[in-house]
Amino acid sequence: MDFNIVFKLSPSTISISQIKKDVDYKSLNNTNIIDLKDLKFSKTYINENFELVSNFLNLVIIKNNITKVQINNLDIALVCLDLINSWEHIETLIFKPDKKLSYDIFLKLLDNNHLKEIDCFELPQYLLERLDMNKNIKVKTRNKLEIKSRFTIINNLVNYSNIYYKKYLVISTDFDANDLEDFKTFMHINAKVKNIKIVIFSNEIITTVIKEIVENKKENITLIINEKNNDLNTIYNTVAYLKKSYHKYFEEYNINFKLNYSKEYKHKNFFKEINFKIFTTIILFIIIFSASVVTINYYQQYQDQNKIDAQILDLENILKEAEEFVDTNENETDVDYIDVVDNTETTTKKKSNYVSSYYTNFEQVFETLLKKNNDTVGWIQINNTKVNYPVVQADSNSYYLNRDYFKKKNSMGWIFMDYRNNIENLDRNTIIYGHNIKQGIMFGTIKNMMNKSWYSNANNQLITFNTLNKNMKWKIFSLYQINETEDYLKTEFESDDDYMNFLNMLKNRSKNNFNVELTPESKILTLSTCFSHTTRHVVHAVLVEE
Repeated sequence: MDFNIVFKLSPSTISISQIKKDVDYKSLNNTNIIDLKDLKFSKTYINENFELVSNFLNLVIIKNNITKVQINNLDIALVCLDLINSWEHIETLIFKPDKKLSYDIFLKLLDNNHLKEIDCFELPQYLLERLDMNKNIKVKTRNKLEIKSRFTIINNLVNYSNIYYKKYLVISTDFDANDLEDFKTFMHINAKVKNIKIVIFSNEIITTVIKEIVENKKENITLIINEKNNDLNTIYNTVAYLKKSYHKYFEEYNINFKLNYSKEYKHKNFFKEINFKIFTTIILFIIIFSASVVTINYYQQYQDQNKIDAQILDLENILKEAEEFVDTNENETDVDYIDVVDNTETTTKKKSNYVSSYYTNFEQVFETLLKKNNDTVGWIQINNTKVNYPVVQADSNSYYLNRDYFKKKNSMGWIFMDYRNNIENLDRNTIIYGHNIKQGIMFGTIKNMMNKSWYSNANNQLITFNTLNKNMKWKIFSLYQINETEDYLKTEFESDDDYMNFLNMLKNRSKNNFNVELTPESKILTLSTCFSHTTRHVVHAVLVEE
């Protein structure tokens, strides 16, 4: 059945109605007599000339800044929705008749990609939810629900859309049977609530609310509890109990509590609040100040690290220049070298064009180093670590704690020998210190020596420590972590027995039994570095070869 449709314009809205009068098609196409405020088309004409009518009306909508459409008859809804779905500027759609929308209309609405809001009398609940979730269209219904309780009246839950979209809920009285029933219905239907305000607090109310939140798996909700006319101790105790009981749920679904203090309470506790704010400000200042100090320290350490890296590169170049390459027949030669393992010397022939730092001409190295730093007393190397540095000695053990090899201020420090030790005639216990730097420089890799995978390798158990007068190999006999103490830092001993007791103490502390024989004539090397503020990493090695 054919019928005519009229489009009437008003500010921001285009209204669509069905009329019974025939349309003069000749007049329709004569643009000189078209009334833009009262446009008429037949259903047949629209269907046959859909693109023309749609584009024409769309231009009218754009020109007049129209964002709303009102459909006055549901019989023409399907035809109108085809047009409306092509109008990008339409954001709000109003169905004027007080009738429930059909499923066919709902399907047409699903094809729309521009609408933000729909106003209608009634829409089946599940269809409203689908439009909200699938199309992000807010549906406002006008059909009034039967109000049973004070709860629905206070929160204006007069129709289904109000229940579904409600974001802020108020509970101002204890629940009776009707209140409880409507509250449970609300929690089952609602998809948007974020704040629940409890005016009159009771254990029964808060327990009921939490139970429904959990059962309906609500999330991102803040429970606002009024302080006025309620007992704060009861609130504190109950909330603490609930937080403990539902800890996992509250944390996973972001359920929070907030106390809403009255003006009277704030006025009464004004000075307490001011003191708290002052205290908070002080704490905040301390945090900011501490963060600034940490940042400055981090930047300073970064600069110090770069300076140390440059010095290490310079020293490595000095070491490379002093390497002695034994080269016969232009490329290769037979080289005699000595392996020292478990105090046993074995001479082996090896053909190679590479000579390790064992063959470095340290006389040449020290001659160069002494020009750079006259405190230089030796060079220490440890296999499979980053320990490969010249050793210095000052008049005190504090000087090189915060100075680099070139005696410049540097938080990384340098590797230095105890000021009590005699480099000309080695003491029974020669002690070398270095910082445990996180980046691994200085003695930062000594912690790796505590691993079984490192110390079980026999090649790692030999330490090279060369002085201005001697090239020396030292074999590890003890390594351990210990609480801060100085009992392993002795350099003088009353007798041979005193010295042997000292050596046995060191051996007994070791993480591993290296089966190294020690005698009163043994000379040992001690490496010490901090593991933490209260603990130390210590390595002891005995001289096995000069």
